[in-house]
Amino acid sequence: MYLGVDGCPDGWIAVAYSEDEFEGAEFHRTLRALWGANRDAERILVDVPIGLRTESSEPRACDTAARERLSPHRHNSVFPTPIRAAAHEKSYEAAKATQEARTDGSLNRQSWGIAPKIAEADDLLRDSSAARDRLRECHPEVCFWAFAGRPMRYSKTADPRRAYWERVNVLRSREPAVYDHIWAATEQSYDGEFSTDDLIDAFAVALTARGDESGLRTLPEAPERDETGLPMEIVYRPAE
Repeated sequence: MYLGVDGCPDGWIAVAYSEDEFEGAEFHRTLRALWGANRDAERILVDVPIGLRTESSEPRACDTAARERLSPHRHNSVFPTPIRAAAHEKSYEAAKATQEARTDGSLNRQSWGIAPKIAEADDLLRDSSAARDRLRECHPEVCFWAFAGRPMRYSKTADPRRAYWERVNVLRSREPAVYDHIWAATEQSYDGEFSTDDLIDAFAVALTARGDESGLRTLPEAPERDETGLPMEIVYRPAE
């Protein structure tokens, strides 16, 4: 089983494929619960930063590389990654103070918005060696870039209708039946809410996860690791 996972306000939405079939979508309140339900998965790619700096505001090389690939219009979808201690704080004010005390930079609201998800993933991966072997970082806009050979033209906020169809058409180049799969996923019942954008992003990550390991690439090609050994990488799958 191959899973693509995207964070949403209520939790995490995951899309699952086998080698040949769409297996469905599932919602979990926590990443730990998602992992507990999918320990036998071959690969789980998650749209969340994994691998964190401790005392430097220097951008992770994977984030810099992703922004370069997504420029000039989609690079803003890659938010600056907070240091580990800031990501684990309980309020924006505390996280910002920690970031400023330990680095020569600060922390914006966008980065704080994803900090609880970052901390959740960090806790799981530091606790579980098995999860470290299965979960890797991905980014939906990097997936779309890799499948299409270019960044997406349309913004999901400024032009949501065109953005939706642009991205679905790119997914169809990877999986011709994906529209039926998206429809089937929207017909399921879930114990939480998520947006259409969250679901489409989860499909992009799942279709990146599906397939042979040899087809995967990373930004950068030779990722660095943080002090706990977690890789600072963004996984993608180039178009075949």
